[in-house]
Amino acid sequence: MTSSAPRSRLPLLCLAWVLSAQVATASTPDVFEAWLRPEHSVAEGFAPWPDFARARPGSDVRALARGRVVTVGARGDSVTLEHLYHENHELLRARSEYSGLSGVVLRPGALVTKGQVLGQVGTSERLGVVLHTDRALSVAESRRFTAERARLPQPASEPVLVLISHALNQLRLYERGVERARVEVGFGQEAGPKEQRGDNRTPVGMYFIVQTVRGEIPGPYAAYYGGHWLRVNYPNPWDASRGVKQGWLTQKTRERIARSWEAREATDATTRLGSGIGFHGWAGEWSLEASGGRLSWGCVVFHPRDITALYDRMPLGTMVVLF
Repeated sequence: MTSSAPRSRLPLLCLAWVLSAQVATASTPDVFEAWLRPEHSVAEGFAPWPDFARARPGSDVRALARGRVVTVGARGDSVTLEHLYHENHELLRARSEYSGLSGVVLRPGALVTKGQVLGQVGTSERLGVVLHTDRALSVAESRRFTAERARLPQPASEPVLVLISHALNQLRLYERGVERARVEVGFGQEAGPKEQRGDNRTPVGMYFIVQTVRGEIPGPYAAYYGGHWLRVNYPNPWDASRGVKQGWLTQKTRERIARSWEAREATDATTRLGSGIGFHGWAGEWSLEASGGRLSWGCVVFHPRDITALYDRMPLGTMVVLF
């Protein structure tokens, strides 16, 4: 009798463990989905910063970008919007605060579109508009911020999108926002984001596939490509900005890299930032347990079966985001 009691409770204990594991899994955010599909729609671009100082009483005041209403003044004389936007590999937030308005009828939580009327310029106090990122921006900074972000990426709308998590050693392939494949990948032999040529690190950032090769690849390390090579256009403008700060390249070179990147073309491969980053297979099968995922000189490494299966699904121009 004594020994049978624990056995009778065993199914209940197992069920409790399964349920608790399911709850833990459900509460753990999926980093891919959180980046691709945040709590409200991302901005597609910011409107040019208006000359608010010359706005006449009664004239319309419009939203600078797509966003969500955070707060509304009790008298309908102010409103704060939150804007989400993708920049390089990050999902960022900005706030625009409008005061000195009249006729605001929006409610917290409402979604607004770029250019949507928020209210009118009031008559009792001066119109005030402040743009916040990690701090309140000056008028000159706000004008530059909106000009530089007139057009923003829309990853969920890309015909093909590849997202790669360093932390999870995982790649997911999407077609117009729908997940189509999920595979394990390896990275460079050294940990951390790529900084310069020869550091054997894999970058973080947003890139585009600019070269695809299948079959025999020349060179002494041909076997390690596994018969497949897809190059991305590293360095990108953010990599180049870092290079300018470190004195490795000029602002003119940075601008040239930015133009090529925006056109989804190959960028300058001659700078100290390095180049030659892409996807490839491997000389044979590998395991994450044995290698720690530290395999290449900076490229993303696929299992042979996965690069074979996905090669044709990642055409030239495909957006790739490593985070």
